[in-house]
Amino acid sequence: MTKCLSCAMRRLAVILPIIVTGAALSPLAAVDNLIVFGDSYTDEGRLAYFQSHNGSAPPPGTLIPTANVTASGGYTWPHFASQQLGATTYNYAVSGATCSNEIVKRYLESINAPFPSVIDYEIPAFLADVEYALRVEDNDFLSNRKPNNTVYALWIGTNDLGVKGFLTDSQQPGTTISNFIDCIWSVFDSIYSTGGRHLVLFNEAPLDRSPLYASPQNGGVGDNQYQENKTSYNTTEYEQKMLEYTTSVNTIFSYGAPFQLLVEARWPGASFSIFNVHQLFLDIFKNPSEYLDTPANTDAPYFGCSITEAGAKNCTTSQNSLSSFLWYDELHPSWKADEIIASEFLKILNGTSKYGTYY
Repeated sequence: MTKCLSCAMRRLAVILPIIVTGAALSPLAAVDNLIVFGDSYTDEGRLAYFQSHNGSAPPPGTLIPTANVTASGGYTWPHFASQQLGATTYNYAVSGATCSNEIVKRYLESINAPFPSVIDYEIPAFLADVEYALRVEDNDFLSNRKPNNTVYALWIGTNDLGVKGFLTDSQQPGTTISNFIDCIWSVFDSIYSTGGRHLVLFNEAPLDRSPLYASPQNGGVGDNQYQENKTSYNTTEYEQKMLEYTTSVNTIFSYGAPFQLLVEARWPGASFSIFNVHQLFLDIFKNPSEYLDTPANTDAPYFGCSITEAGAKNCTTSQNSLSSFLWYDELHPSWKADEIIASEFLKILNGTSKYGTYY
């Protein structure tokens, strides 16, 4: 039985590229709207709105302005992408978000509530905005959103898989990574229900190589602002668990997306692309000087906060340019990395990126 299943999987692997090749022949002619969901890797100021309004969410019809003070130390990837596309970005990403608070739930004191998640907040906020755009006359907000001029992108998982998530067994009781995967597909269900037809899923970055999760002997940091007691744990074990989780999730994405789209016919008439940002990062690690300014640095963060033995926070900033760093801090890619990501994202939309798989 196992041998037959293996044969079937190999046959599927042969068939799918044929289907994919055909799907990639019809790229978007123009993108007027870029609608994005996710966490701090994508957020341009939505969490800041919550924090500056006593935990209250932006009302429907609010366009969050692009900010150059983000977790990247500058702009995040949607800004660079929308600038090159000439598109309007509707950014629902919230720093600290997970896919669902029913799977990984984390409390944020500054808003006196759990971090707003994709399913519990971001998607409902988008649906409310869609309703607002239909209800309010003489309104430019989402007014030209059509199936053929709007792209929807999701990048989530950094908090789900990390500290206070699956890595430390802090997920909600009885939930698994399979529940996280199901959450991903349900996000696209909601987008599809509003007429979304061009869907892009970013896979997981190699978080095991980030300063936060890499073991100190492999260039990672010690006790820090995101994990104050990191060195009290087996850092090699955590590094390997993160490697296992991210690569396993990415493998499930690779097999799951064509299954959901083509076998289950879950989103008929839609195009679905997977952006292999994981491999993009690995290529930057391999040849940093091709992507980053001199002196290229893919290990240390530009800005970091270590924790002293006395429990004090000691923050330092590099004297070198941030454009020479892959990581802004212990967890977040720099704005330079986001600029690279945006450039490849545009190639994804054109069906020409080596980091894209198209269905």
